[in-house]
Amino acid sequence: MNAAFRNNLIQSALLLAVILHAHNHTYCEQPEIFSQTMIVATKGAELKTGEGLISQLNPGEVLVATQRNEEWLWIPLRGGWINVADLKAPEELISILDQFIETKPTAERYHLRGIAQQVLKNYPAALSDFAASLKLKPENAHIYVNRGNIRRLQNEYDLALEDLNRAIHLNGKDANAHYIRGLIRLEQKQLQTAVEDLTKAIQQNPQMVAALNARGIAYRELNQWDQSLQDFNQAIKANNFVSEVFSNRAAIWEHRAQFDSAIKDYQRALELNPSSAVAHNDLAWLYATCADEKLQNSELAVSHAEKACELTRFEDWNLLDTLATSYQANQQLNKASHTLTQAIQKAPVEQKKVLKMKLDKITNN
Repeated sequence: MNAAFRNNLIQSALLLAVILHAHNHTYCEQPEIFSQTMIVATKGAELKTGEGLISQLNPGEVLVATQRNEEWLWIPLRGGWINVADLKAPEELISILDQFIETKPTAERYHLRGIAQQVLKNYPAALSDFAASLKLKPENAHIYVNRGNIRRLQNEYDLALEDLNRAIHLNGKDANAHYIRGLIRLEQKQLQTAVEDLTKAIQQNPQMVAALNARGIAYRELNQWDQSLQDFNQAIKANNFVSEVFSNRAAIWEHRAQFDSAIKDYQRALELNPSSAVAHNDLAWLYATCADEKLQNSELAVSHAEKACELTRFEDWNLLDTLATSYQANQQLNKASHTLTQAIQKAPVEQKKVLKMKLDKITNN
């Protein structure tokens, strides 16, 4: 089944304003490529490019590093480099804070440890630390935003909205509170309300890629294609190192039958994140089913679809359906039948009938 319009959101563990700038690669001549989530542990840590200082960061900000050159780490979502000495892995930070809190518990230390627990998806421990922090400093909007995001991730939408509404009451200009509340509305299919909240986030921070990306998704769901494309273009203009935005923009090109542009965007998404199962899957579907037969490529379809399923351990029925479709396009009918059978076993009830009809067509030919 075509998964090209899947909501490809940017997830973040710490919800602080993101300011993005242009960069160059002066710091990185022969980078080591990897992916690691780190937390700023030094007050006044500097984010830089070869042209100089971009901004100073606050302790507790969560960064994903993807390249290293000596003591410098490249942070694509921020468009700059930071010294490794200013960062801690979440496990290391928790160990340090355990000792500090035992000696002198403060709201800031509980909050920072909660952020580290959140990065590790230890949500009960994170919620406990945020509660302890709020007990000591009950008017801290950032803690309510972080706790609200955890509750969103756990589908506790009512509790999440209570926290986010409280954060907005304390600080109506908090872009992240509006952003997370917009994500909840998006997930609840309250699309127009989602647009309103995400617009408020963007008004507070016009360079907020995550909010631009989410609003682009909302506009797309509302069939407001021009507005959606405008948001994805603006997000890429702000920072062209975010894989999810390219995947989402590719769906717009597909809708407009601009398949060459869609393929280029999927390829760019995979250059930035080779482990994106969504991008592999959607590119596979396009190669297998493209309305422009000149662009069909069944072998590449199989290659990308297999990679998508490997990345999700063959547990996603939708991706298995794409793999079966790719096998069928490549005349590997036995594999297509076997894979569709797997998809049927894992699919929700409302999708099983459609998949069974596809299986019958393959087996009867």
